[in-house]
Amino acid sequence: MKIHKIIFDFDGVVLNSHNIKTKAFYKIFLQYGKRIALKAKKYHETNTGISRYVKFKYILKKFLKKKITKNELDKLNHKFKKICLDKILKLKVPKLLLNFIKKRDEKYHLFISTGTPHNEIKKILKIKKIFKYFKGVYGSPDNKIQHIKKILRADKNAIFIGDSMEDYKSAKYMNINFILKVHKENKNILRGKNIFKIKNYKNFNKILNNFYNDY
Repeated sequence: MKIHKIIFDFDGVVLNSHNIKTKAFYKIFLQYGKRIALKAKKYHETNTGISRYVKFKYILKKFLKKKITKNELDKLNHKFKKICLDKILKLKVPKLLLNFIKKRDEKYHLFISTGTPHNEIKKILKIKKIFKYFKGVYGSPDNKIQHIKKILRADKNAIFIGDSMEDYKSAKYMNINFILKVHKENKNILRGKNIFKIKNYKNFNKILNNFYNDY
């Protein structure tokens, strides 16, 4: 039996947590004024899919002209988690996706590739009781191209389901199929490109048939 690898991003794909994190970027930088907070929020929105630490460093250096220190990054991360984590843990995995994850055909091996810190995403998945369904879970500090390389090894028989330009570029760089999970925050990205898009996980098995025809 041929194994097909399905790689999921997390925020906006497995959980609808993307908006929580967008608001958090605004909130944690509001201490520097509304203008900086809006710039931080905008920068996050145009760079979803990458590590929050990468974004923290950019905002500190480019917008605030501050020296980047481990202590400063740790403080920002602590504030970010304090705002986000409890809210994220209250969210439910969409029922259609949860059914697919739990009842998937044996020929599908599932993976997570996210910009969320590695230990944090493992904790969230375990609390949501879905960690055991994934063959591999990958978070930052490694980026998504590094994740995909580890997942694929010598086999490029995979689909990446993501919601950001970073997800798309990583899948394209690694020459694997890509499905865009559409929501309010990303509806205008990749406009005009011939990309398969989904709004939810209705008929997800049938959608996968568009990519795999070895049934």
